[in-house]
Amino acid sequence: MNIKDLIDMYVATKNEREELSSKVKEKTEQLGRLEGDIMALMSDAGLSQAASDKASCTMKMTKHPAIKDWNAFYGYVAQTSQFELLHKRLSSTAFRERWEAGEVIPGTEASEVWELTVRRK
Repeated sequence: MNIKDLIDMYVATKNEREELSSKVKEKTEQLGRLEGDIMALMSDAGLSQAASDKASCTMKMTKHPAIKDWNAFYGYVAQTSQFELLHKRLSSTAFRERWEAGEVIPGTEASEVWELTVRRK
């Protein structure tokens, strides 16, 4: 197979993936609406559990974190060394900016990765 054929196959595959992604997005939105409708009906009926022949549902309250003051939060993490409150992921953009400016960040290294950019016509 030659390069032209591979590029055309790449574009066709990418188009198919985008169509599928669009369908996944639609179904995800539909599921969100259905979930909201189920929870509203359960709440109105005073239920925390409900079932059909195909599935059972349980509704419960959970707590999710939200930051209202990043400076206070980062200060707390730095002061208490409770770094487990953060995700362990290095920002590629911030790292690259510092690396290109000649700054050495202890415990890190840059790796070179070849990337292919394809622009559809």
